[in-house]
Amino acid sequence: MLDKVFSITGNKISSFIADENSLKFSSATFDTVESFREAFVKKLSLATKVEIKYNSIKHIRKEDNDKDVLILYKKSLGIPMDCEFSFNDTADYETFFSFFENQQYFSKRHETLTPLRAIRNYVIGLLATIGFTAFAYYQAIDIANGTVEEAHSGKTRLFNNIVGLLGDKGVLAVGGLLSCFLLYKIWARFSKPPTQIKLLPPNS
Repeated sequence: MLDKVFSITGNKISSFIADENSLKFSSATFDTVESFREAFVKKLSLATKVEIKYNSIKHIRKEDNDKDVLILYKKSLGIPMDCEFSFNDTADYETFFSFFENQQYFSKRHETLTPLRAIRNYVIGLLATIGFTAFAYYQAIDIANGTVEEAHSGKTRLFNNIVGLLGDKGVLAVGGLLSCFLLYKIWARFSKPPTQIKLLPPNS
């Protein structure tokens, strides 16, 4: 157990505490562990709350040159889930990993990713970018020709406004730049796969 509220950046989470049995995450921010706990148990709350029990964690990992920590765990019925975040205070990384090693008895490993594992997510991102760029390109042409279907939601209208503003050439330029960046990352990671820290639970 750590008597501290950790300030983090993640998807709908801004802080967490490490208590006796679990990590508790919240989208709100707190100054003390006590205020965090009091808010966490309140049923009527607009804050996002996530609890990860230590015995449900499959592994924790972080690449050496990356700020993000990824926790892979099992939810009810054995459904695999993940939680990704980065610490706002760099000193908290050491505190976090030491806590799991020394108090939760997780074992730490340093491993170098294979080239294919190193680029897997970036290849998926590249394919998604190409597909989305192609869709937006033809949407921009339809908007310019006045043949686009009427939007029935705010998100669709916003998308059409952005695409219409960029035009077909602007869409290709933005998609091309993002694709070039992803291709560079794929080349760099394939050429020199990163090393990562991995924490594994006891008896794994």
